Parts: sequence; structure tokens; C-alpha cells
Amino acid sequence: MLRYTDVCALAGIAFTFLVTTEMVAAQSKPPSPAEIRSLNVKAEKVEQEFLKSLVELASGYEKAGDIERSKAMLNSILKLKPDSDQVKKKLKMYEEEVFDRKSTIVEVDVSRGWINAGVLVQKDQPIRVQSDGSYRFMVNVELGPKGYEQRDATKDLVANLPTGALIGMIAPATRKKNAPNPQPFMMGDAKELKPNDTGILFLKVNVPPQAKCTGKLKVKLSGNISQP
Repeated sequence: MLRYTDVCALAGIAFTFLVTTEMVAAQSKPPSPAEIRSLNVKAEKVEQEFLKSLVELASGYEKAGDIERSKAMLNSILKLKPDSDQVKKKLKMYEEEVFDRKSTIVEVDVSRGWINAGVLVQKDQPIRVQSDGSYRFMVNVELGPKGYEQRDATKDLVANLPTGALIGMIAPATRKKNAPNPQPFMMGDAKELKPNDTGILFLKVNVPPQAKCTGKLKVKLSGNISQP
């Protein structure tokens, strides 16, 4: 049984082959205007049939509950018809649906450092973050003119992110030998982001390791998340 990728590939090959064959045949002698019109009609017919097949496949996959493959068919349509507002609206609807279908609430105890959020995120697949709550933190430490130094971004205050802000970090699902440590990133109170790696999401507040923190933040995660 052909996979959906095979169907698209074969249809694309058939389309290219037909057009190329007709063009080669036409180039063996000077084409007449009538021959050009005939080729244009054939090419348009093949394209319409191809588009019809993709629409039917997208609809079939949607009814079967396979949204990812339905999206793949719609994206294939956009390659041929990039100005199709109807297809764009459908894809946008799919994108919004995932935020409604998949969500979880994580309670971040700010006194504990990095918290495993208990979700797996996928590279380049968007997630949304909504957080609220408040906490206190106190620091009583002697500093020099350089202030806080960052030696390890996974442990220390992250210099390029706001002090006290909610931040995230992704522990890669598979880590290569000698790979650099994952880098924390800003999350804040509301954000939509595309992870730069696939892995487990961790959360904490960006404070110095010497800080004494008390309180909890409630964080809602939605979108392309799953159980690890």
C-alpha cells in the first residue's frame, strides 16, 4: 500500500514527466500557437487533477483523524497554489486546534531550581506558555565590580535574560558526545515559541544560585506537547 508521501511523489513525477515530454516533442520543430495552446490545456488539466487528488487526500486524512498527514497534503497544495486563502485558513485552523486539544498546568516551586515540566516538545513545533503568580527572592552576597559572573548558564544567573523572569531549557532527547550544554531561553508570562530542539522541557526562575526564593508560579503549556 502506498504511503501518502509516495502518492505525492508519484503525482509530482507524473506531472513533471508529462510536461517535459510534451515540451521535448514540441522543441523538435518550431511550435505553432495552436500546439502551445494545446500544451497549456494539458498542463492545466494535469495540475487540476493533481490538486483534486491532494484535496481528496487531505479530506480523507482529516476524517480518519490523521491531522498531520492532512496538513502535509494542504502544504503540497500551497506549493502549487501559494495564494490559496482557503488552504491557508484551514492550516491556520489546524494550528489553533492543537493549542485547544493539548494543554497541561505545571506548578513551579521557585525554591527548587530547575523543574521538570513533564512534557516532551518537538523541534520547530510551536508551543504556548501562559504563566501567573508571584514570588519573593532575597540575596545577601558580597560582590565585586563585575557583579554576578556566569560560568554555567544551566546553574548561574543567565546574564542576557531578565533577572527573576521565568525561563526554560530543553534537555535533548538524544545528546551527542561532547555536545554543548543546552541554553536557557526566555519564557516570561505569555509567549509562543518554536523549540530549537526535541526534548524534555525544564522551567525555573532566573535568579543567582545564592538567592533564597519562596512562592510558586502556575504555568500553562499548550500546543505540540506530549508525555515523555
